[in-house]
Amino acid sequence: MSVVNLIRINAQSGIMIADEEFWRRGSRRTLFLDNLQPLLPEKFCESSGLEAVIGLDGDPAITYEAVLQAKKHIERIIKEPDSSGRKGPIETLRDVAEITFEQINLAIRKRIDNQLRFAYGFDTNDLNRGFFEVDGKKVEIKQEKVRTDALKWTKYSQDFPRTKSLFEIHALMAGIDPKDGFQWYEWSGEQGVVMLGTGLFDSIGKGSDAASLAFIDIFRTMELQRRRQGLKAEEALLVLLESLEAAARFNHEVGGYPQIVMLDGSARKHRARYHEYSGHGAKLALEIATAYIHEHIPRDKALALIKDLVLEQKDVLKIEELFFKATPNPAALEHFLRGYKNAISTLKKEARS
Repeated sequence: MSVVNLIRINAQSGIMIADEEFWRRGSRRTLFLDNLQPLLPEKFCESSGLEAVIGLDGDPAITYEAVLQAKKHIERIIKEPDSSGRKGPIETLRDVAEITFEQINLAIRKRIDNQLRFAYGFDTNDLNRGFFEVDGKKVEIKQEKVRTDALKWTKYSQDFPRTKSLFEIHALMAGIDPKDGFQWYEWSGEQGVVMLGTGLFDSIGKGSDAASLAFIDIFRTMELQRRRQGLKAEEALLVLLESLEAAARFNHEVGGYPQIVMLDGSARKHRARYHEYSGHGAKLALEIATAYIHEHIPRDKALALIKDLVLEQKDVLKIEELFFKATPNPAALEHFLRGYKNAISTLKKEARS
């Protein structure tokens, strides 16, 4: 699984962040997830002013297929609106959300049908109409026990483990709408409904409990007027990185390199509105935030470093050098980032004396 966090900067912009960790069958750790995916073709973004990115938590065997199908379906609607089966063009971010979440639901239903066919020889449609066909012959589903059990496969239930994991997919889809600015929508397979995001932040995934607490702890210190005015981009990035650090610190199945997508509705071109940042620089940004959280560098230094690194795209090695110059005890910081425990407390005390 993974954690996907989102923050609203102001009415026109916001940022999403995700980690790359996944535990196969809950036991084998991997670091390969690509959880933030753009949904719209670049040419369509240029002509429509829409931007959309989706962040997913769940089994990648389902989520990756669902996103791929959603992208293909969106392209089909754009290119051949009359033959796509959809009434009307894609005009709003809500349209994109409904199309995308429908494709995720279809991917889930496909696997439920596969399991039903394996167990009983019929799928959900057959169950609803009360019969299926074998070699052209009609076979009615008469046994009440079979019907009752098969129905359990088709809906989410904590008490039915066979398909429970299929429904446990969560998604955040954020984007820019030319009319309404920055918005996001939330969806889960457990509830199956599209919800408009509200507030200043959102979090889904394994570490969402700790991430949400970190968000709350940061925003509760801000007065209402300050929250309404919005944050600077570097401030929002630092808050997101703080929430990701909390999620990784208190939860397993969260970790690895961060992936960041920044959305700016005030920009005129797609490549300025939609910007992705990942790799070594993103990992260093997380280390800078971690050092600030644990009192190795002051907040103003952390903000300046993150701004130069992520927003200004300055050289990673040079920023790393400045990072270690920003702390009174570079040795203590290095030990801390490498995971030392007892030695670090002594070094920190020496740094403050």
